[in-house]
Amino acid sequence: MRPTIPQLDTWNLDGLHRAAEAARANADAVSSSVDDCSRAVSAAGSWHGQTKDAAARRIDEEVDHGYEVRTVLLRIADDAADACAGLKHAKTYVLDQKNLAVTQGFTVADDGRVTHSDPEKEGAAGVFQLNLFSGLDEIERLDSLFGARLRESVGDLGAMRDGQPDITLADGSIRDPDAVAIQLASMSPDERAVFLAGLSAEAQRQVVIAAPEKVGNLNGVPFAMRIDANEINIRNALTQEKAKPNRDESRVKQLEAMLSPIPNPEGVGVPDEPPVATGPEATPRLDMVDRKFVMFSTEGNGRMIEMVGDMKSGAPGVGVYVPGTSTNLNGSGSNHVAAWNLADQTNGPIFLYMEGDFPQSLTGLSDGAPSPGFAADMAPRLVDFGREIDREVAASAPGTPVSYVGHSYGGSIVGSAEQLGLRADRVLHASSAGTGVFDGGWNNPNANVQRYSMTAPGDLIGVVQSYPEGGLTIPGGIHLPGNPHASEVLGGDPDEVPGVTRLDTGFYGKNIDGHTVGEVVFGSDGHGKYWDDPASTAFQNIVGVIAGTDATAYVERGIETEWVDVGLGDNGNGGREAFDAGWATTEKELFGVENPYANPRITDNPQLGTRIDVK
Repeated sequence: MRPTIPQLDTWNLDGLHRAAEAARANADAVSSSVDDCSRAVSAAGSWHGQTKDAAARRIDEEVDHGYEVRTVLLRIADDAADACAGLKHAKTYVLDQKNLAVTQGFTVADDGRVTHSDPEKEGAAGVFQLNLFSGLDEIERLDSLFGARLRESVGDLGAMRDGQPDITLADGSIRDPDAVAIQLASMSPDERAVFLAGLSAEAQRQVVIAAPEKVGNLNGVPFAMRIDANEINIRNALTQEKAKPNRDESRVKQLEAMLSPIPNPEGVGVPDEPPVATGPEATPRLDMVDRKFVMFSTEGNGRMIEMVGDMKSGAPGVGVYVPGTSTNLNGSGSNHVAAWNLADQTNGPIFLYMEGDFPQSLTGLSDGAPSPGFAADMAPRLVDFGREIDREVAASAPGTPVSYVGHSYGGSIVGSAEQLGLRADRVLHASSAGTGVFDGGWNNPNANVQRYSMTAPGDLIGVVQSYPEGGLTIPGGIHLPGNPHASEVLGGDPDEVPGVTRLDTGFYGKNIDGHTVGEVVFGSDGHGKYWDDPASTAFQNIVGVIAGTDATAYVERGIETEWVDVGLGDNGNGGREAFDAGWATTEKELFGVENPYANPRITDNPQLGTRIDVK
């Protein structure tokens, strides 16, 4: 409903908060009870026979039923908490705006219309009225959204009092949702897609409630179902983590963030910047949306695939962002913000791809960035997920181009996936570790794929890129190890592969972490700092590739600091790049220079490159 301002003033939302807490407490109680019952039967090791087997089967059924009830209770708790937080903020905003207007002599009607006796203040009255209408619009949206969700959840809870209700399949037969979930697990992705397309929305929801841990990560399952399932899986993971005697506080914080609403990338907000509640700069928290995960697992260092933005007709492009070394679930906040900024600027969905473990160190030969094992493990999964993106695009946004952006180690993952047959319309290697860990060239089914690359001058990854797979022997008989991410056909440097268009990393667009607007992207920070600067040339080039607009072509520059001199011809020359990197390291370690790349000056070619159309 859309309240009047006097009605809104009487709203007490504390009851909504108490309801959320009660639902969460009841969910925990149900979970603890069925777990205790299951453990008690399992602990009866000296008891054998048909009665034991029958009791165990019955207990398993009730445990499964209890988990389904817990799932719905947690959904009620989260929706009630989100509704309370959103409505409280919007209520405060509207009432603050109303009070501010009244104190300045304006008249505020019950429905939010604002007037003033002085004609010269008509414009200011219009601003107040717009703010009030925006706040009331948000209240109406939240009320309708969460009212429908809570009614649906209460209905589900009532329907499963004696067990989850059966569902009707496309052929008219009746099946238990748990049995359907087991059947789905034995199907191919294509078979799953066809089967689920024949179910009603209600039947699909019941399958999700029955087995979210199975449905959330199955290829062939529509993304909408996977998103609903993984919301449940994340809630359950949070509950389990909080119950541990030595819980991981970083994991708790991350899971809570994954369940918290974010500004809609198509709206007016930005991540991590709260709106102003009062005053001339006042802005309501408009159009907050839930985060969406089409894959989630606590395995290894934590895994997920987040979809930021919506798959919709008219989007200029779909982007898949594969990050690099040190990526893990607990520390994925900066990756999420980068994906949000890409979705915001491209006006299309961006998938943050973390379906596997990434190396957590730069140097470990077996467990760090030099190891090709992580890329070899994730590449086939990326190929399979690419097929799922194509399936969703065909259903929701036919003809929309799909771009893959691999940063650092993620570039090796993307390159390796292309070797295995990843279909893509555009590929961008951003400060990439190499072209791929498998033998052979890229094997993209799309003959018209467009490939791009960019590496900042002085980026240490350039040293890695420049050496072939088998290594290099330098004067004195010293053998340098090769790039493990180098294809024997393509080499290790995506910037040098024929048919790849190299783009400019260019300049920073805002003051960020010791760098200033207009400073050239350079050195060790040039490897990834541009991801934190949506206004930088490099970030804008990523946007241009995904959106299919234009980008800035590469310009080789001479750049020097007080300690380092990268000259023309150094880029792509392994010996020179190694010398530059070694000199910077020497200055840092022997002479205590904090940052040898600080305060760079361009000695050659300070201009930006030409603009090129992205097809």
